[in-house]
Amino acid sequence: MEVSLVLPAYNEADRIRETVITTAKTLSGITDSYEIIIAEDGSTDGTDRIASQLAKELDYVIHLHSDLRQGRGTALNRAFKASNGRILCYIDVDLATDMSHLRELIEAIRTQGYDFSTGSRMMPSSDVRRSAKRSFASKGFNFFTRTLLNSGLYDHQCGFKAFKRESLMSFIDSVEDKHWFWDTEVLIRAQHTGYKVKEFPVKWRHGGATKVDLFKDVFGMGSQIIRLWWQLKGSHIGGNPKIILAFILSIILLALIFIIVGIEDVWNAIVSVSPLFIGVAMLIYLLSWPIRGLRYKHILSQLGYNESLNFITGSIFISQSANVILPARMGDITRPYILKKKKQIPLTTGMSSIAIERVFDIIAITVIGILSVLIVMGEKSVANWMMPVMISSVIAILFFFLAIFFLSSKTKDGISLIERIIKRFLKPGDRTDKIVKIAEKFIEEIYIISTNPKSFTVVFFSSLLIWTVDIATCYLVLMAFPLVQNSVSHITLIAVVFLAVAVGNLVKMIPTTPGGIGTYESALTVVLSIAGIPVYISAAVAVIDHFIKNFITLLFGVIYLISFNMNWQEVLKIKDE
Repeated sequence: MEVSLVLPAYNEADRIRETVITTAKTLSGITDSYEIIIAEDGSTDGTDRIASQLAKELDYVIHLHSDLRQGRGTALNRAFKASNGRILCYIDVDLATDMSHLRELIEAIRTQGYDFSTGSRMMPSSDVRRSAKRSFASKGFNFFTRTLLNSGLYDHQCGFKAFKRESLMSFIDSVEDKHWFWDTEVLIRAQHTGYKVKEFPVKWRHGGATKVDLFKDVFGMGSQIIRLWWQLKGSHIGGNPKIILAFILSIILLALIFIIVGIEDVWNAIVSVSPLFIGVAMLIYLLSWPIRGLRYKHILSQLGYNESLNFITGSIFISQSANVILPARMGDITRPYILKKKKQIPLTTGMSSIAIERVFDIIAITVIGILSVLIVMGEKSVANWMMPVMISSVIAILFFFLAIFFLSSKTKDGISLIERIIKRFLKPGDRTDKIVKIAEKFIEEIYIISTNPKSFTVVFFSSLLIWTVDIATCYLVLMAFPLVQNSVSHITLIAVVFLAVAVGNLVKMIPTTPGGIGTYESALTVVLSIAGIPVYISAAVAVIDHFIKNFITLLFGVIYLISFNMNWQEVLKIKDE
């Protein structure tokens, strides 16, 4: 048998017969040796009866039936394993891809030496008609797939593919997805294995009603991108059990939130949001990044280094993206590496400048938190643990500055206290002298910013502005929910949002989960409920708010990685060096 062509079918009673006849007519002009397998997956509209009848009428048709819907990926897996052809194909039953391309699809395997071939709706010369909404979603999906999974293809989801049998069978059991992501995973694994893949432009027209739920299935496929990235690349940086444990902990925390407040209620709340408000929230949050860049640019300039705002903002995006992936803010150490590699800025300066940035973040968040607590307490009581959190932050800030002033001071003989401390615990030698110089420079650079009134003012107020924009994002997300009920005045509601984001970010600083995922949502859910907002709405707000911020961070982190000609492995390995 030369060609086995699979038609994955779920509730296709209206067109399965016509599709089989059209496919057979086209195939017969390409090869005399073929079979058509209808991989019917738990249909409820009579597709199974029609497919069974076709198998009886036509000797080249095979019907594989499943009583329950198992997913398109499972149906394709089963069909290809049951097939007999040397060349394996599958096409969507709606025949959205023009059948004139079928010969090119097969010839790529038969005569051109390729292991895999796929039609593409995304190449410059592709002829495609589809809705703007689905085009945007598809382009976004393929962009992330290419970027995160290092794929050389434009389109991974076009239902028009062919495979050399032995090539597909060599790794088909490693393909884990059971539904819409199956063919994407096949193409990614094929490229990572070293197989030759041909992608060619096609004429494509939307074939009518689709079985893809734009929100549910796209979200599911997004999670599959992350899963496959972790398997192919993340494992190289995730061999550390602590990182794996941190990811598991974040998932458990999110699951507990959903279970406690009601998964169905949270989901119903999420799907009811206003896209307009969410879009505005994303734009507002994006505005905080140039401000972050300007703040960090000022810090570096005070230390003697003047770089472009674009470069500085990009380095922040990349390090913050690493923080989303790694726990305990380990992503911060990637920024000094980038500054050193791209601009020859000393690692010590990179570390001290980030320390300054982090301290002023804590100062700004603490000030916002304390003011918010005072406003909220005018109408509502707050949890007993909130004030201790704020007071602890104040104590930590005071301790930090006292330590800097103390360590930067010198004795009568001109020796700094930090030098005395280091030499008390380390043996004399070149290595100890080098450590002393690094420590002294680190302390000195923090001291410069902390004691300069102008620099202190600029960094402090820019930090306040950054976090005000961050909080405004959360407030817009809250306003995206129709008819949000609360039991406080509008001013107090705003103060509660300020307090929620302040507490959420203070909690994120506890080195537990990657990007504070789970801990941030927990804190926001608890604090927002002070205003009388239903707890499931509070949880939904927390999830969407954090998702928006992490999504934008990762999106631009990837863009700047490409711009800087770097990759994730290079960045994330820094923590081990």
